[in-house]
Amino acid sequence: MPKTAEITVWAQDPYSDDIIPSSFDVFREPDLKKIKYRDIFVLSSISGLPAVSKFVRVANQHHRLRTLFVRENDNAQFLPQILHEAKLRMSRQILVHSNKDVPKRVLMAWSLGCPDQLIATAQVIDNALLVMACDHALFRIDFEELPALKRVPIAQRALFCISSEGSYIAWPEVDVHIDLDAIRYAKDVAWQKKQDRERLVYDSRFGEAVAALRKKYNLRQTDIAGLSERQVRRIEKGERTRVHTLEILAKSHGLSLKAYLDSIADILNRDQSAARMAL
Repeated sequence: MPKTAEITVWAQDPYSDDIIPSSFDVFREPDLKKIKYRDIFVLSSISGLPAVSKFVRVANQHHRLRTLFVRENDNAQFLPQILHEAKLRMSRQILVHSNKDVPKRVLMAWSLGCPDQLIATAQVIDNALLVMACDHALFRIDFEELPALKRVPIAQRALFCISSEGSYIAWPEVDVHIDLDAIRYAKDVAWQKKQDRERLVYDSRFGEAVAALRKKYNLRQTDIAGLSERQVRRIEKGERTRVHTLEILAKSHGLSLKAYLDSIADILNRDQSAARMAL
């Protein structure tokens, strides 16, 4: 996980000055000494590319360049030619943008140490949604591949917004929200298996916490009005539960749903802390 002290930004383009996290080291003039930083970002307009080209090439050669932000302006149609003239190759590290939202999300994600978990930008092409994470990983998902995306009418597909921090994409008119985890789960088999394993572990721990709280209240599995002993036993072994079932459990303990879940969370946190202490 990157530390903000190791991140620097060359703000050659003053347009985006106000979106750079205060913890970043910022400089305004070319300075090859900054290559020592582990994570380097450059903010430039298309017309400013010749000025940043040498620094960008050296940073890239040292594998320190994370993103070259290129702001679109009147020269957008000449971007390939200007890159060629500046001796820069179109690469994964180049991110073209037209407003401050994209670089703001990317820089914030790196300041938080989670560029692989937040969304930089997205676009609809034909029947697919293309989503780029803040670490430049690109995901293409058809609208038919996710149940939530299926609910978005064709006419509404391009009418989405991305949350300011990049945690989700939303279609407000049809109340659909998806995050990067949902997309990655659908597209990345290895990620899907990892998430399934973690979910099984969490569900098992949740079930154990349900059992521990029941015993704390001196309740037997047969004392939960509204649930059979078999249902309670399955929940305590890790079977996933619905909100209605949790409400029944809470009522049997004489608690509100919030108080019940807070008590479960306390048990889970204590168990996790004990496990860390043991390690």
